Amino acid sequence: MTSRTTRRRFLQASGSLLGSVLATSRVAGASTDAPLGTLQVSATIQQENQKLGDGSWIMGRPAQPGDIEGYASAPSVNLGETISFFVSTVATHYRAKVFRMGYYQGYGAHLVETRTPLSGRRLDIPTPDVNNTVDCDWPVSFTLEDTGNYVPGQYLVRLELPTGEYSFIPFLIRDDESTSTYVYMSSVNTWQAYNAWGGYSLYRGADHYGNTDFDEGVRATIVSFNRPYSRHFGNGSGDFVGNEFPFLFLAEKLGLDLSYWTNVDLHQRGNALTQHQALISLGHDEYYSPPMRLAATNAIDAGVNVAFLGANFCYRKIRYLESYNGANRLMVNYRSIADPIYASDPSATTVNWSDWPSDTPESTFSGSHWGGVPGEGSLVVCDASSWLWSGAGLDDGDVLEGALGGEFNNHNPTVTNPPNVQLFGHSPVVGGISDITYSAQPDQGGVFCTGTGWWIYRLSNAPLLGNRWVPAPVPGVTSPLTTATQNLLALLGGGPCGLFMPSVATLA
Repeated sequence: MTSRTTRRRFLQASGSLLGSVLATSRVAGASTDAPLGTLQVSATIQQENQKLGDGSWIMGRPAQPGDIEGYASAPSVNLGETISFFVSTVATHYRAKVFRMGYYQGYGAHLVETRTPLSGRRLDIPTPDVNNTVDCDWPVSFTLEDTGNYVPGQYLVRLELPTGEYSFIPFLIRDDESTSTYVYMSSVNTWQAYNAWGGYSLYRGADHYGNTDFDEGVRATIVSFNRPYSRHFGNGSGDFVGNEFPFLFLAEKLGLDLSYWTNVDLHQRGNALTQHQALISLGHDEYYSPPMRLAATNAIDAGVNVAFLGANFCYRKIRYLESYNGANRLMVNYRSIADPIYASDPSATTVNWSDWPSDTPESTFSGSHWGGVPGEGSLVVCDASSWLWSGAGLDDGDVLEGALGGEFNNHNPTVTNPPNVQLFGHSPVVGGISDITYSAQPDQGGVFCTGTGWWIYRLSNAPLLGNRWVPAPVPGVTSPLTTATQNLLALLGGGPCGLFMPSVATLA
């Protein structure tokens, strides 16, 4: 709920953090009584979501670690291409249900096909190599031979034991000929970085199934996409169900004109971004290869808009290597000049982007800089008459209680930034300050950053595995954030923001 009394309590508690008053030069006529602009929609997506919804995708008991789990041969495939799946299970037979994820009358998914019975067997977990990499070379369990009959989108394969327990395998289907308005980009690099299945993630060690962080001093420097996601990581769905699905649920409810990419697609074919008006980065988009970052910044220069609907984006530099199932199946991140490539190509060293020898923080093109963790707190609104908050019924200083969490970003004037960074929220959180930022330079695309890891999560309560499928609103938070998100999508879908809505500097 909104409350100026709550804001006063924040100001008293935060001292110098919010000791100054924010004053913004506003664009004349930016305040209206209704959400801003027109969303770009697709008849195909609208018609698709009229199909029968099926809430069984998330019902029942998640399988125990090791009972049934698997991975896909690629994070995404183009229409008509083949995708294979690799499954290990204690059961002699199991079924696989393929769901397209979306809105579907509030059920969140549509059942596309079922494969049953499939023969199952328990497969070995590889021994970690010298880089603590766990890279599976399992035999193919089943294949979708012709995805040309599918509608592009985000999919989950639900692997089911005869007794009903289940786990997921995520994948996307792309349309590489698409010139849709918006590109929906799933943050699979970060999913894999945090995935401890097989014993190691890029952060720490665990047991074979990712159950326990038993050794925070030992981590992998190379992780593989050739392995399941841990049962404790969205029951095999990675970060999709918790940190991306609420946006997809809203986007397909609205019928947005979407294409569907992953981080790997941005790396492989990022030049295709200029076929679109806007790139939407989802959830936690931390790990970027040089081709990914170059594709994004070149697109911004060419007039493509970008929105980071999360925090801690474009923070770690990575590179990919080839392995089983082809190119870009291993992800490298040493975080120091111990990276062997440093001797031959220092610019490719997998340090943080802000560290030497890269020295190019994400703020350079966005105006938003990683602030830290923890980011729990309430959103304090500023520039309430701006386009972002149009129709949300908010005033400067209003507070959306408990809206913020996870990691956070802010506008840091001590680092490199583009000019005229505009703030729409300036909020004390446990670890510092969280800012909603916007940068749109003349004749270029705009860059919008939520500054919080919970923006998508607060568009609803993400479904609880085995409990419900309809994302429930968070009272006093979901409604204004949904209005702001629709305003953002309407603005980004209209062409280069720098041409018609340049950012205006927020002054302390």
